[in-house]
Amino acid sequence: MNQRLIGQLIGNRYRLTHHISEGGYGNVFEAVDTQLNDEPVAVKLLRPPPPDMEPEYYQQLQQRFLDEARVSALLGEHPNIVQVRSYGLYQNQPYLVMEYLKAKPYTGQGLDYVLAREGPLHPERVVNLALQICSALHHAHNFHMDLGKHSIRGVIHRDIKPSNIFVQKGPDGKERVKLLDFGISKLMGETSRGLTQTGYFLGTMVYASPEQMRGEKLDGRSDIYSLGVVLYELLTGALPFEPETDTLQGWYHVHNFQKPRPFQDHPLPHPIPEALEKVVLRCLEKDPALRPATMEELAQQLRAVYGDKIPPPPQKAPLQRIPAGFGQQATQQSRAAPVSEAEEEELQRAVRLIEAGEYKMAVHLLNKLIQSAPNEARYYLYRGLAHQRQGHWGLAQMDYQGVLRLEPGNPSAEQGLREVEQQVGQEQVSPHQKPTLPTSGKPRQSKGLALGWLLANWAAAGIGYLGLGAAAPLLAALGSLQGAVAGAGLGLGMGLLQWAVLRRQVSWRWVAATLLATALGWVAADTLEAGMATFAFDPRDPWLQNALQAMASPLRGLLVGLGVGGLQGILLSRHGKVAWAWVLAAGVEGGGAALLIHWLLAGSALSRWLLLLAGLLAHTRPLSALVLANLNWRRIPAVQNCQ
Repeated sequence: MNQRLIGQLIGNRYRLTHHISEGGYGNVFEAVDTQLNDEPVAVKLLRPPPPDMEPEYYQQLQQRFLDEARVSALLGEHPNIVQVRSYGLYQNQPYLVMEYLKAKPYTGQGLDYVLAREGPLHPERVVNLALQICSALHHAHNFHMDLGKHSIRGVIHRDIKPSNIFVQKGPDGKERVKLLDFGISKLMGETSRGLTQTGYFLGTMVYASPEQMRGEKLDGRSDIYSLGVVLYELLTGALPFEPETDTLQGWYHVHNFQKPRPFQDHPLPHPIPEALEKVVLRCLEKDPALRPATMEELAQQLRAVYGDKIPPPPQKAPLQRIPAGFGQQATQQSRAAPVSEAEEEELQRAVRLIEAGEYKMAVHLLNKLIQSAPNEARYYLYRGLAHQRQGHWGLAQMDYQGVLRLEPGNPSAEQGLREVEQQVGQEQVSPHQKPTLPTSGKPRQSKGLALGWLLANWAAAGIGYLGLGAAAPLLAALGSLQGAVAGAGLGLGMGLLQWAVLRRQVSWRWVAATLLATALGWVAADTLEAGMATFAFDPRDPWLQNALQAMASPLRGLLVGLGVGGLQGILLSRHGKVAWAWVLAAGVEGGGAALLIHWLLAGSALSRWLLLLAGLLAHTRPLSALVLANLNWRRIPAVQNCQ
């Protein structure tokens, strides 16, 4: 199921390349953003429901998934919370697009993997990680945003555990925490959705707070308890509680009635400061009133364990003021409709968010304003600036071009467009030239694909035809089936090597199409052999002679070329109208290569090895490589409402 999705284009933009992991109810894939120079991203897709799940419950899970995207997109400006860039539906399955945490130069793993590989961590390292987690959760617990009729007053995570904490390491060797998965988070004050079903528990029982196990109303102190369980595990390599049975009832009992095991009950590779033990045990108090009241208070207690040795969390960057005069030209133009006082206040709020570096929230506000007034140029102008300051050049480019379509000659938009086009390596747009949408071609990528294509076909021809020659005794024993089997084997090898080169552009269907077309071509050539010399594998011939004879059938080469070109051309047609060119090139290459070897075998005194070399070079498919080199792999839609 997961492999079937590899190569698919999600949201007409994100191409899935690898399956990364499978979570509680979603699959995570590595993908590339085809509109931002194939920048790596992570895409999370909600899984289809299992057979025993009630439809109503799955519908609520879908809503929870979209809530995760909505909440994470708002919270993602914090440096210790994973950024969510976009979300939507793919074939009625909700998806969200996140930053890829292993994008170079960064590496990292989930905290569960770190703990399993390294065992108990040094207390000073645990405190450093804990302070970053506290900073992220303090931001979530105190997040405040007005959304028209609705208002957010804090977000509780409710599923703090090692697998939801990613430890990212940069070139400087410092560790940075990224908090993941707000899928079951709860907005403070939000009424319950009643998401319950027998056999399902929201959260993770091992790390759930007593009040969460009891189904009571939660606040930020529930996350403090869960974090206390995580800290205990990081320090000791074990859990603070051990239920008699690994069931909901067993965990309910230990969280509500069992005291944490003393730290000394575990073999500790590092001495744990007594002050740190007290902080962790206070987090594990059954009564929320006895725990630290807030994440900020918990951070102060953790920092006090080592005095000034542990640095405080990074402070917000200073304000980046918007240049004087930016956007003023737009106000001098006539508008389709006047802007209300409330909309003007929201715009100024977005401007302040941009200056404060809160770009995600600014884009969210501007998206709302654009929906209500799609012809107001200033909204696109400031959204373009927010995208530009994030380094999202393609999105900024489209926003600035949108301004110029509404207000030709706008100096701020022209300046911004020149700056972002310099970043993506495109030609500058003249102030008097009508802006056009970028084709976003990548010459280096296309040339690399073409070279890889030539080498893949050279290797596939060598392995395939020499393999057929060596297997001649076995193939001859198959009788009338030898053509189909030989073609299928040859097509499988060629399809796999070609797909290895084009795997970011095409799916596994490429291998199936190449296998099928090659097998059918061999069978068709055997069927249409009337009046022509027929090749059949002869076990008495040397294997090299059989390999050359297999390469030298012009009819077979032409039929295989046309069949392969046809099916592959269909798969490539979504990248542009190239199907006809691909079919023509493949037919000429297949028939021409076989005709060349046929002619050389008939009238040349060259050695068999030189003939083999000529045959391999003839089968590199250079015309198809030329088509690849000129193929624009990525199309940017003319209209896009960026999230």
